[in-house]
Amino acid sequence: MRHAIFISLFCFPHFLFAQSIETDRPSQTQSSSVVPAGSFQWECGFSSTWTPGFGGNIQTLEMPNALFRVGLSKRIELRLEHQISRIDHRAWDEIDVLARGTRDIQLGAKLSVFEREGKKTRVAYMGHVVAPSGEEEFRGDWGMVNKLCVSHDVGSDWSLGYNLGADLLRGSSMATYSLAVGRRIDDRLGLYFEPYGTYDMARGSHMASFDAGITFLSSDQWQWDLSYGTGLNHSMNYTAVGFSWRVLPKR
Repeated sequence: MRHAIFISLFCFPHFLFAQSIETDRPSQTQSSSVVPAGSFQWECGFSSTWTPGFGGNIQTLEMPNALFRVGLSKRIELRLEHQISRIDHRAWDEIDVLARGTRDIQLGAKLSVFEREGKKTRVAYMGHVVAPSGEEEFRGDWGMVNKLCVSHDVGSDWSLGYNLGADLLRGSSMATYSLAVGRRIDDRLGLYFEPYGTYDMARGSHMASFDAGITFLSSDQWQWDLSYGTGLNHSMNYTAVGFSWRVLPKR
């Protein structure tokens, strides 16, 4: 996910306003909603990230990254996250492929903790187990990704969502945060902007970033998105496009 031209339209995290399909992409902030019981949701994205490298740039392509969500009940969903990646070193006109293949699978769940009719605040917990299942170049160790997901409706067209989390891997502990502000343009189009970052608790280093994007609801079950992000205290740019599709249970 990264590139260098700032597009001034940009997307809003679908979870921020009531609409037929609510998704966790394209923002870094995970929604506080779970998919309806008995439904299936596929959220898929393609991204390009650029960071400086020795004598050139490092480009990471996600082709694609995919999230599968299944509603078990009104308050619980199962989740599976899978990515296929390619990392290139680009210098002048030369491209060296450093790694390619699948990354470690993440399997987990999201649990709705607080959501009452008429309330404007929703809270959920999301937890993923990271399994060392990827190609050799990408394989890590067992770990856990945890997020507390909160959202607030703050008006008819504005909303706010934020996450606080901890990524716990063997030999590494990262605190994560994100804050997404959304604006509904009409019943189909929305915008968002979002500061987010990580804090390495072992090294004491903080990486702050910013992204923004646009979502377009083409039907009650289909949503398209476009987003852009950049590093604030480090060199990084990304661009991403994607879609989300929901299949509801037959009645």
